[in-house]
Amino acid sequence: MRELPHDIDADVIFEISRLLDGHSKVSPVSIMWLIDEIRQNFETALSDDALELLAVEMVSTRHLPMKLDRPPKKRRQQPTSKSD
Repeated sequence: MRELPHDIDADVIFEISRLLDGHSKVSPVSIMWLIDEIRQNFETALSDDALELLAVEMVSTRHLPMKLDRPPKKRRQQPTSKSD
């Protein structure tokens, strides 16, 4: 077991565990769904990246299939070039 971040809330760990306990063993666990559920139910200082890492570790420890469906970070919009 790795050392947890200093700013983690134990309630977040319990909530992820609760959500995984109620999840089907056959269908993949959506990591984006887990992060959204945590954000809706708890205020935490953890970034989405830290929550994703924690969720992936907890899902893989339980040997559940997972769906890595988190959308990519917003890309900076490039200035449009003027075409002649």
